[in-house]
Amino acid sequence: MSKALNVGLMGLGFIGRVHVNAYHAIPLCFPNPLVTATMSALLRSHAGTDEFLQAAGFGLVTTSLEEFFSVPLDLVDICTPNRLHQEEALAAIERGIPVYCEKPLARSLDEARNMAQAAEKKGVLTHTAFVLRYLPAIRQIKALIEAGELGEIFNFRAHMFHSSYLDRNRPMSWRLRMAESGGGAFADLGAHLVDIVNYLLGSVRTVRAESRTFIKERPVAKGDNRFDKVDVDDWMSCTLELQSGAIGQIEVTRMAAGAGEETTLEIFGSKGAVSFHIAQPDTVRYFDLKRGQWMQGSAQVPPPSAERPLETIFPNAKFSQGMMTNVHLASAYDFLQCLAEGKPSALDFKSGLLVQEVLEAAYCSAGYSGEKLTLPL
Repeated sequence: MSKALNVGLMGLGFIGRVHVNAYHAIPLCFPNPLVTATMSALLRSHAGTDEFLQAAGFGLVTTSLEEFFSVPLDLVDICTPNRLHQEEALAAIERGIPVYCEKPLARSLDEARNMAQAAEKKGVLTHTAFVLRYLPAIRQIKALIEAGELGEIFNFRAHMFHSSYLDRNRPMSWRLRMAESGGGAFADLGAHLVDIVNYLLGSVRTVRAESRTFIKERPVAKGDNRFDKVDVDDWMSCTLELQSGAIGQIEVTRMAAGAGEETTLEIFGSKGAVSFHIAQPDTVRYFDLKRGQWMQGSAQVPPPSAERPLETIFPNAKFSQGMMTNVHLASAYDFLQCLAEGKPSALDFKSGLLVQEVLEAAYCSAGYSGEKLTLPL
């Protein structure tokens, strides 16, 4: 008999709906799940309903924080704009409720530090939604590196290109205001890639960044003739030196024409290389220097150590919900099992804090004309 945990969701925008779909899909994708989620409460900024909300099955829908917490909750899942993350996470932590938070963890290093420290002090379990870690290809790269198949890592490069902000008439939103978001493309997209670098290659030692804002003002609302200033980055390129001595580059933009979802990662070592593209999320492309050839497929090496076996949390091909839901399902199901076991997640707020420090360093560096900054800040 599976254990059902009561989830309170904060925010029901696009990503909140993805989370709801992921929770609902767990018993569909795993016939005998170890733990499931009951959507017990939803906190949102406005009243109103739609077909999705009605189908989601929340026991309570409210705009009141106090009413939200009046419901017995085993987990709070934060999917609100970045400016609310600290306040909402601390409210849950003070009540001793575990927290799952969307990325980036906060708007600033100070906010992220407050959240991580509060959780540690209270002994509250936490998890950050760096879902790319759950892609099968990324897990296979981790296994290859752990097995020594790449040898000493020399350099790497990664990019994530979207085209969602290319339209000059796309109106202002919280994502385009530094005070509300804490950053633009690099905070939004680059956070994922920074976490992947931390996960696969180790911690960052120095950061050097350059950014651009291509569209400097946008309509305050759809069809409005008034304009507001955009003060976040449309593009950023960031050079990272790691504690290991490896060096690499991350480039992100939300203004790449033709790129609906374009994410790549390449890692080069003394014995081989790996190449990942989001279009092939299930297998890794691997170059073996001894054989002198590229190979495509599942890595024939032991799975990463200290990881929950991916096949126990990631839907197989027959039950696939699509890549977006699959990775969010794996992330949520992983944390639900951590809660059922009373064990910390590898993606706790301390992991989110490591990423936040790189984000902050990148924005400081870009503001200082690309000056190299050494961590910790």
